[in-house]
Amino acid sequence: MPRRAAPLLLAALVGAFQLAIGLVAWRTYRIGSWDLTLFDATVRHYSRFQAPVEEALGTHIGGGPRMLALGDHFSPVLALLSPFYWVWADPRMLLVAQALLVAVSTLLAWVLARRALGTAAAYPLALAFGLAWPFQEASVVGFHETLIAVPLLLLAFERLQAGEPGQAAAAALCLLGVKEDLCAVAAGFGVLLVLLRHRRLGLAVIVAGVAGAYVETAVIIPALSDIGVPKTAYYQEFLDALPDPVAALRVAVEPAQKWRTLGWLLAPWGFLPLVSPLTLVGLPQLGVRAISSQPNFWGLQQHYNAVQVPVMYAAAVWVAQRLPRPLRLGWVAWTVVAALWITGRHPGALLWHGDSWRTSPRIAAADQAVAAVPHGVRVEADNEVGPHLAARDTVLLLDTTPRLAPWVLVDVGVPSFPIDSLQMQRDRVGELQAMGYRLVLDNGQYAVLAR
Repeated sequence: MPRRAAPLLLAALVGAFQLAIGLVAWRTYRIGSWDLTLFDATVRHYSRFQAPVEEALGTHIGGGPRMLALGDHFSPVLALLSPFYWVWADPRMLLVAQALLVAVSTLLAWVLARRALGTAAAYPLALAFGLAWPFQEASVVGFHETLIAVPLLLLAFERLQAGEPGQAAAAALCLLGVKEDLCAVAAGFGVLLVLLRHRRLGLAVIVAGVAGAYVETAVIIPALSDIGVPKTAYYQEFLDALPDPVAALRVAVEPAQKWRTLGWLLAPWGFLPLVSPLTLVGLPQLGVRAISSQPNFWGLQQHYNAVQVPVMYAAAVWVAQRLPRPLRLGWVAWTVVAALWITGRHPGALLWHGDSWRTSPRIAAADQAVAAVPHGVRVEADNEVGPHLAARDTVLLLDTTPRLAPWVLVDVGVPSFPIDSLQMQRDRVGELQAMGYRLVLDNGQYAVLAR
C-alpha cells in the first residue's frame, strides 16, 4: 500500500465505524427528532436557499411555526452541509456528514502525532482518537453541529504545532460560526496563544471570542427569536448561589458524575492533559457545563463531550513528546488498549450485539406506523419515529399540547420524550378520537390517527 494511502485508509475505516453506529441507531429507532429532525429541517431549507425555519422547534418551545434556527442557536456553519442534501435530501445524510467529520479529524490527528512522535506512533494514536467514546455517543444520538468544531480545533492545534500561529488563530475563530457557546473555546485558544508568547494575536482572539459570545447571545439570537434572550434556567441554581462562594463551588463540583465524566475524558490519554497548557482551551466549555443544573450537560451521553476530545488529544501528545522513550511507548500502547476496551462499553458495542441486527416486534411495529402515514402531510410524531418521516413529511414533535396536525403518530408502548408518561400518551389517543380523529392503526406499540 502506498505510504500516503495508509492514513487515508485509517480515517476511512474510522468514519465507516462511526457511520455504522449511527445507521444501527437509526434502524433501531434510537435517534430522536430532538435533535435530528431539527437539523434536518435547517439543512433542508439551506439546501433550497431558503431561511432555516424550524417549525417543530418553534411549535414546541413557543417560538412559533416560523421560528428560525438561528433564533435558537447561532450555527450558520450548517449551511455548508447543503451539498449533502443536493445528493440525497434525507436525515441519514447528516449521519454521513458527521462520520466524515470524524474521519477528517482522524487524519488531522495522525498529522499532529506524526510530527510530534513519529509515523509509528501516529497510526495507533489516530486510531485511539477516532474510536474515542464521545464520538460514539454522538453517533448513536444522530447529528449535532458541535462535531464540526472537532476538525477545526485539531486544525488549530496542528497549525500551531507547525509554527503558523496566525493560521491557528484563524481556525479557532471559525468556531464562532459553529455555535455560540464555542466562542468561549475560541477565547480559550487565545489564552493559550498568549501563554505561548503570541501575545497580540492571542489577545485579539480573546477579544473576538468574548465579543462573539456577547453579540451572538445578546444581539443576534434574541433578534431572530420571538422568545428573546436565551434562557438561563439551567444556570439559575449557580447564579442564586453566587453570593455564597462555598455554595457556588458546591453547585459546580456536585454531583459526583461531573468528576466521573472528567475521569472518562482524561483516562484514555493517561491523564497527561492534566500537565499540558493546551488543556486550557477546553476549560471554558467544561466550566459552563459544570455550573449547569442540566444532567445531560455533564453526563457521558449525548454530544457534549465531543469537543473535548481534540483538546485532550493535542494536550496529551504535547506532553508525550517530552517523555522518555520507554514511557512514551507505554503511553501509546495504553491509548489503544483503553480505546478498544471503552468501545466495548459504549455505543460501538451495538455493532456486535445480535439484537442490533434483528427486526424486533417493536421495530416492526414502528416500521408499520411509519408506512401508515402518507407522504407530503403534516404530522405530530413520537420523538423516535419523527426522523423516519422527516424526508417526506412536515414533522412536529408530539408533546403535552395537542397541535391538531392532520396526522398524529403516538407511542403507546413505552414512555417517550417529551411527554414521558405512557398513560398520558395512551390518553392522547382517546382525546384525539373525541376531537374527531379516526384511528388508522393501533398495533399495540404505536397508534396512528388522522382527521
